[in-house]
Amino acid sequence: MKKYIAVDLGASTGRVVVGNLQEFTVTNRFVTRNELVNGNVYWDILYIFSEIKKGLKKAFTLYPADIAGISIDTWGVDYGLLDAHGALIGLPYHYRDSRTDGMMEEVFSKISREDVYKETGIQFMQLNTLFQLAAMKKYQPDLLGAAKRYLSFPDLLNFWLCGIAKNEYSHATTSQLYNPVTKDWSWKIIDSIGLDRELFGEVVPSGTVLGDLREDVAAEIGAHEGVKVIAGGSHDTASAVAAVPAVTDIPYLYLSSGTWSLLGIESEKPIITDKSLKYNFTNEGSATGKIRFLKNIMGMWIQQECIRWWEADGEAISFAELDAETLACADFPSSIDPNDNRFLKPDSAGIPMTERIEDYCREKGFAVPVSKGEFMAVIYRGLADAYFRYTKQLADVTGMHFDTLYIIGGGCKNTILNQLTADVSGMHVSAGPVEATALGNILIQSIAMGDIPDFQTGRALIKKHHKVTLFEPTSR
Repeated sequence: MKKYIAVDLGASTGRVVVGNLQEFTVTNRFVTRNELVNGNVYWDILYIFSEIKKGLKKAFTLYPADIAGISIDTWGVDYGLLDAHGALIGLPYHYRDSRTDGMMEEVFSKISREDVYKETGIQFMQLNTLFQLAAMKKYQPDLLGAAKRYLSFPDLLNFWLCGIAKNEYSHATTSQLYNPVTKDWSWKIIDSIGLDRELFGEVVPSGTVLGDLREDVAAEIGAHEGVKVIAGGSHDTASAVAAVPAVTDIPYLYLSSGTWSLLGIESEKPIITDKSLKYNFTNEGSATGKIRFLKNIMGMWIQQECIRWWEADGEAISFAELDAETLACADFPSSIDPNDNRFLKPDSAGIPMTERIEDYCREKGFAVPVSKGEFMAVIYRGLADAYFRYTKQLADVTGMHFDTLYIIGGGCKNTILNQLTADVSGMHVSAGPVEATALGNILIQSIAMGDIPDFQTGRALIKKHHKVTLFEPTSR
């Protein structure tokens, strides 16, 4: 099989990997930096692009003649705007920026919540692109007026690599500006908030070969002629779900676990009903061309923020010791709702994540954690409870029964949470592969370039060559 480069950007870290579905090598791993400037949070996109090129250059040093394609996947909803000459207008905002506070209500004064959901089938979160652009329309109309093209974060990076500006399907669907029934932008919503239709260009399927690397980029990274830039599963969860090692045509339940937890199924068609609206489920594009019907749940971000706070306070955190302490506190009875808005932002109003967890427990009349192990136990139980709660809602909406949960992504390394999830839900838990997003990215490229015939073939290869661990429910 040919080799491919997967640029996988998460909201905390990014990595550049090169290889195929049997094996791959990480050529650069870096923090996806963001900066607080004058009260707003921005992505440091030039730094991120520089780190991507470092990884690309090393990949071509390792395999100077073997690489066929490059594809980028990132978190959802964030974007860049281009002017008439293709230059980036302003710095891309971070989805946790506070300018969208209260913006949902303003949008609903122009188009109803029900109409937005009927048009898009997307879960309501203030960080969605819809509310980000509405905030820009309100606070920065002159800057928005100079824009001629909207590109999602990976679309923008693809444009910088190959000079082709297209909107990839899986990422476009996360914006709450796309209609999955008509398979086009939701002009009704776009018009209702006063956005220029010309901003929104052609939406292309996942796995579209955009074109060759720009000559200047190819020269900088040492790439040979003919390397293609591919709009793969540009939304990282779309890439991750492509790699779920479920070799079956029967709908399966997956959980992509990382900074966010995304729990859902692949559906042939959008599921947009009164019940899915009531439960606030979302319909996002799958790399297969289907729909990822899922629930966004705040994930390991809450744990990461606690650890970041302790380290900033001068404490050295050993994960082995933290796990041991967590297991010793396994019977600590409290839990949190990870989707409570207080857990959304970093150091909200200067309040550390640990204090927010304490406040939540006090408000609910729960025991307040004190030790680090107790904090982890509270977070993990909250996540496991949320997975079970939303699985029941998913079953209620779809009429399906689930007995196995496939956990993929970096969070599947957390054996304590995996076992707790099995115990709380009563389901069999299949954990792995850890690098599902990178593998799914490579899988989509391999299909695009004719290396393998279909997703089932690729998933079978992933299941064969990468570690998957089973966790069975236990009675305690």
